[in-house]
Amino acid sequence: MKRPLLARLLPNRLKQSLYPRWYHSRHAAWGGLFDVAPLALSPGITMHGLLPGDFISGSIAFNGFFELVLSRRIRRLAATGGLLVDVGANMGYFSLLWAGSHPSARAIAFEAAPRNVKLLENNVARNRLAGRITIVPKAASDQPGTLAFDPGPPEQTGWGGISPVFSPGTLVVPAVRLDQTLPDAPIDVLKIDVEGADTLVLRGCEALLRARRIGMIFFEENRVRMEALGIAPGEAQTFLRDLGYTCVPFEARHQEWTAYPKSRPT
Repeated sequence: MKRPLLARLLPNRLKQSLYPRWYHSRHAAWGGLFDVAPLALSPGITMHGLLPGDFISGSIAFNGFFELVLSRRIRRLAATGGLLVDVGANMGYFSLLWAGSHPSARAIAFEAAPRNVKLLENNVARNRLAGRITIVPKAASDQPGTLAFDPGPPEQTGWGGISPVFSPGTLVVPAVRLDQTLPDAPIDVLKIDVEGADTLVLRGCEALLRARRIGMIFFEENRVRMEALGIAPGEAQTFLRDLGYTCVPFEARHQEWTAYPKSRPT
């Protein structure tokens, strides 16, 4: 099935605005788009088994991308290869985008939601990238062990996250610190999207950050979910700045952030 005419002809920035206003509520009429969706910024890479009604799936199905500004930045950084650590990998969009952008680009994809892990595995296998995308079905946090995980509503893949308490609706998932799991890895890009727990992921990177083993970081501030976890706004930025990283918002609402080292350690 071809994408709608406007989703083929409009510039990408206009497509991004059009999807939630027009096509998201009409996904039932375009079911074929969710079976196989070519990525707009990584020719030759496709996503499979996307879920009608899921916002992330719909954006990819209709437009071939999700979060355009971040996608462009990651695509540009992947141009020379290297390692992406994708925390909250969901169905694998950013890992696929990265690995499909250069033959030596590798990704390590952390995903705690069991349903998303199955979709991620399918997408990696369908694109024959198992040799360059490693899937870790665990949460990244500041403490190893286990965590309560709220999978979120069944129709949305991107709303699950760490829960402050165990309850009948939560899952128990394994958790790791990145600086213990990847102690010697030179990480070119660390992308974090874990619905409010981004600060915990960063705290679990402390040794890597002190050694400046992480080049570029992308993370979010989901303040509603942060409050539920007892994380204050700006806590991640203070932590990173104290370790010698510059933090800059890259959208007007100051919910999306990037960070990079000021200098190499002496």
